[in-house]
Amino acid sequence: MQEQQYEFDLDYESAHVKEILLQEDMEAFRENFLSYPLYDQTQIYLSLEQEDRIRMYHYLSPKEMSNMFEILEEDVESIEVYLMEMNKQYAADMLADMYTDNAVDMLQQLPEEVIPTYLRLMDREQASQIRDIIDYDDETAGAIMTTEFISLKANQTVRSAMALLKSKSSEAEMIYYLYIINNENQLVGVLSLRDLIMSHEDSMISDIMSDRVVTVNVDDDQEDVAHVARDYDFLAMPVVDENNILLGIITVDDILDVMHEEATSDYSGLAAVDVDETTSNPFKAAGKRLPWLITLLFLGMG
Repeated sequence: MQEQQYEFDLDYESAHVKEILLQEDMEAFRENFLSYPLYDQTQIYLSLEQEDRIRMYHYLSPKEMSNMFEILEEDVESIEVYLMEMNKQYAADMLADMYTDNAVDMLQQLPEEVIPTYLRLMDREQASQIRDIIDYDDETAGAIMTTEFISLKANQTVRSAMALLKSKSSEAEMIYYLYIINNENQLVGVLSLRDLIMSHEDSMISDIMSDRVVTVNVDDDQEDVAHVARDYDFLAMPVVDENNILLGIITVDDILDVMHEEATSDYSGLAAVDVDETTSNPFKAAGKRLPWLITLLFLGMG
């Protein structure tokens, strides 16, 4: 028998979820809502009114909500309205369950004076990792890196590395590259997951790793990082300091975000248009664009 193709009607599904929320039946809501693909969950969440979203927070754990918010930031201009309507402890727990770089991105959208409140409500270690990244200058490698990665030691065997990978993989944002460090946490090599799996269990990591590692410095401009990742076709880039200490990694999703920002900025300059401009006065907008348009006209004629 032919399987029926899954089709998602946002209006219908949102109305259905809202109806279940009004019934205040937690079990029925969870069974229905969690059956949707994660992306569809986020679309339903965004379509609901505030009072319905607040009901959801009582039925979903911070971890389940964090799974949605990991991809939610791509669909909304500002996360502030959603975080501020949550109970602060709930929001702090949700942010603590997210990858560090994504949690930092969301916290930076909040008023600066409220950020310490959320950090105080978090686990001390997680809060410390977030503070470290927030302290880096905007648009640098440090500001967009994540600290959830897997590192190995060169004197490990493949067998012990595989055991470590299985135990730590759920905490890491990227496992396709494994980074090799020495006792001082300096980066000495890199190993792909494919090479690890294909190697003999008794092989030493030092024998199968590559010691030619392309890195970026924590203070490098994010556009330069994106260019390096593009040139080498990497899914992730290790971030080190001036002493070659491994601090974090930058994953391909963040690199794509940087490339998108750069492309948008370039387009704005070439077209003499500010794509982020929100003014509703066409005369003011024209006044701002006119000098650039005249300049571009003469350059084009030249």
